Amino acid sequence: MDQGSIAAVLGKMDFEVFVLTAADGDRRNGQIVCWVVPATLVPQAPRLVVGVGKMTDTREVVEASRKFALNMLAEDQWPWVPHFGFRSGRDVDKFAMVPFERGMTGSPLLPGIAGYLECHVRLVLDAGPCRFYLADGMDGKLVSDRDPLRFHQLFEMLPPQHIETMTRRREQDIARDLSLL
Repeated sequence: MDQGSIAAVLGKMDFEVFVLTAADGDRRNGQIVCWVVPATLVPQAPRLVVGVGKMTDTREVVEASRKFALNMLAEDQWPWVPHFGFRSGRDVDKFAMVPFERGMTGSPLLPGIAGYLECHVRLVLDAGPCRFYLADGMDGKLVSDRDPLRFHQLFEMLPPQHIETMTRRREQDIARDLSLL
């Protein structure tokens, strides 16, 4: 197996950036996710597969409530990435200074996003370092026609200090994830 060649192919894939939010009673949290893939072609039964790190506080809230919302970020909303992606909900209430509405699932919906999907977890797959949720789409809306933010755009948009933080955290996650495989 040529790991470099495989990594090169996977590196060409580019995914939209979402803030996955979840609530269970008064407990709420959110984190950045990019592993969001449609899991059906049937519009009458929309389904998605969503990957969430196993060690995150948000995963715990999702598994307690079995519901979540995917807030699709627009290109100009890259500042949400450090806010929801560089710190843990165990250490800080990420919604303390963020306006939001609760969607039909009770999950926070952020203002000004490109669109959202609210989902109910149908099945959980434990993949070692992360959990993949097969989820039914319960509600959703395209809020604007702005282009979504994609993962590779972050390297062009984020300030250098945020790129350093993102790179460092990613390396730490890779080291941790290797031990869980």
